[in-house]
Amino acid sequence: MAAFAQDFTDETLEHTPLDATQLLAAIGAVPEIRTALAAQNMTDDDIVEGRTLLLDCLAMPAISTAGKDTDAARQARAATAELDAWDEPNFARYQAALGRRFPSAAAYVFKELSASRGAQAVRGVALFLARLDALEHGSDPARADSREADQQAIALLAKRGLDATERKRLSDLVQVVLGPTPAITVIQPADNGRRDALLKLKLWYNEWATVAHATIHKRSHLIRLGLATRHVSAPAEPTPTPAEPTGTPTPAKKPA
Repeated sequence: MAAFAQDFTDETLEHTPLDATQLLAAIGAVPEIRTALAAQNMTDDDIVEGRTLLLDCLAMPAISTAGKDTDAARQARAATAELDAWDEPNFARYQAALGRRFPSAAAYVFKELSASRGAQAVRGVALFLARLDALEHGSDPARADSREADQQAIALLAKRGLDATERKRLSDLVQVVLGPTPAITVIQPADNGRRDALLKLKLWYNEWATVAHATIHKRSHLIRLGLATRHVSAPAEPTPTPAEPTGTPTPAKKPA
């Protein structure tokens, strides 16, 4: 059944110039292909029509984007990876440091908290930092009686490298991961007739690709036209080496 114009996605249409280029190049380069299609009433005018439609499409600006990625998105992924790598060794050493000298603070900070992966690692570091802030500022009423010890615990961690600067660095990484990133901006071409031009080329291509596929049976020609793919042969199984005989062979009896 023939496809209607609305059946073609933009992605399909944008691929058509490549398909049409391969088809036209094969027709021009291989006399057997040209002869086979001439027998199906493909005239020089038909080829010129396809070439003209193709060149019209190539001359028009394509619908493009600013890329499939953004700097902010790359930064968010990098921040996630950094926090993922940070939590496992550092949770272990800071828990050990607190556990020996300030076991109550250690139990508070690391309650149901362990190193994880990906987004869970980001969540874990954010929770870790929030609990350290609560210890430092005495904002958790449940720890009102241990504020002095909690301040000492924070000071110990600072001596071990987890000072205000490092905590801010980690907090900034969390903000990068959780913060907003811009959407990709689609840049529309100035000439909105590109889809119509692609559609005309697609319909021309579909007609003659269908004729070629029905008429030409030589696989190498179909591959040249872009209407078939090469078969990739599986590597042959190695021939097993016969096992060496085991044991001492029995000598043959001499004839009597």
